[in-house]
Amino acid sequence: MTSGGGRVAPHRIPGNPLPRASTMLQTYERFLDVVTTLVKWTMLAMASVIFVIICVAVFTRYILNFVPSWSEEVPRYMLVWITYLGAALCVHYKEHISLDVFFNFLPIRARRVGMLILDLMIGTVGAIMLVFGLGLLRQFGDDLMESIPVTNFWLYLALPISGSLIILYIILQEWKGLRGLGSAQAPSSSGVSPY
Repeated sequence: MTSGGGRVAPHRIPGNPLPRASTMLQTYERFLDVVTTLVKWTMLAMASVIFVIICVAVFTRYILNFVPSWSEEVPRYMLVWITYLGAALCVHYKEHISLDVFFNFLPIRARRVGMLILDLMIGTVGAIMLVFGLGLLRQFGDDLMESIPVTNFWLYLALPISGSLIILYIILQEWKGLRGLGSAQAPSSSGVSPY
């Protein structure tokens, strides 16, 4: 069926009043799946580089009696990145601290509302990380690191990126949570699909 102008009119599925919202949600989930995969591979690459640097540092220290000046600083900064990216992934997989015992005593609808409120609080932390991380970048981003001629911009960038990821993951969880408020299935406070 076409509408004026030769375009195909959107197909409405009976019983699904918002097919477009469902399609948008699926597209957003696919986008976040790609982002999550990139974050995981980035973390894996950083952990591998840390391993190699530490092995080189141990070799040079005990065999060559020489230690590169950057062999402590670079792994430390990569570990900061891994920590912040891991925090965002914990939000995605709902592996953050939660009050399971408390939520399990609540009725199903109250549990859903409680999970939405908890997600909003986590999203607020993500927003704080984003805003203050950008402030750190502006204020101290031009300072040089201790032993390598690289600016602290690259270290402090981890905070707003992690905050942005947390917000993106919380948007998905809130979207799913609001869609599931009418269902009778109990939400889980941990696991990938809480709603």
